[in-house]
Amino acid sequence: MSIDFVAIDFETANQKRASACSVGLTKVKNGKIVDSFYSLINPEDVFNPFNTYIHGISKEMVEAAPTYFDVIQDVKIFIDDLPLVAHYAPFDMGVIRESNDRYNVMDFDAYYFDSLYLTKQYIKSISYKLSYLSDTLGIKFKHHDALDDSRACAELILHLCKDNNFLDIQTLLDGARYSKMGRVTNSEGSKFRINKNTSKTNGIDIDSIINSVDKTTLDNNHPFFEKHACFTGKLESMTRQSAMTLLAQCGGVPEKSVNRKVNFLVLGEQDFRIVGDDLKSSKIIKAEKLLNDGQDIQLLSEDDFLRMI
Repeated sequence: MSIDFVAIDFETANQKRASACSVGLTKVKNGKIVDSFYSLINPEDVFNPFNTYIHGISKEMVEAAPTYFDVIQDVKIFIDDLPLVAHYAPFDMGVIRESNDRYNVMDFDAYYFDSLYLTKQYIKSISYKLSYLSDTLGIKFKHHDALDDSRACAELILHLCKDNNFLDIQTLLDGARYSKMGRVTNSEGSKFRINKNTSKTNGIDIDSIINSVDKTTLDNNHPFFEKHACFTGKLESMTRQSAMTLLAQCGGVPEKSVNRKVNFLVLGEQDFRIVGDDLKSSKIIKAEKLLNDGQDIQLLSEDDFLRMI
């Protein structure tokens, strides 16, 4: 699997999931947005004024629109066999399941994953709303427009892949501890599954990295031997997992956060959209505080880290 998927978003006429009034889809193939699909949907139901206020779609606008049964036929063709992704997927997959049940759709089957969950694994943010993340990352869109929402979701997934040097969706999911995608079959569904491991940071299994090292080959005189190190920012030369593996192979101990055991903090490129104009991540700020408190901790550039390795 490469970076291939379809981002999807529904808007509903009221509080019922089976009241879809619009759908937007954005298709990504080989890491590029290649196609899109949008349609209004006649929900054959009442419009809640609050819903109309949120997305701007009224009963009059959808009177001539196709029903969900007709639209989902086009959606299935557009999706083909690609996995779906949505920001807070339980809502959009719920729309599909309950609408399939309402309209007796018996030939729908798709796998899905959740961009909301993924962003929580890879991005530190005070909010994980699609609008906030998009603004932070410079993704421009009109919120609660189904097509724009799906495109923003797609660009968010592409950002996660690029920022972490992932070349396919499976690696992205593996890094976030997905053990299994969710699935929607007609009106039935199964949730995605997550492997729980408290020794992981951004989906990296630190225990497995340490246990993979042959202790008999370690050099006791290496500068990283029995030293604890943490990483912040994006490394240019390798993924963070690769850097942690190199550290462990020198006898070092990767840490998921800056604490009183940490001897080195390796600085990757800082994203000002996330850390602010001073380009200081929370890890850098904590390391500076520990240094002022007398802890023996050094800040290393990526080049310094590579030379020491």
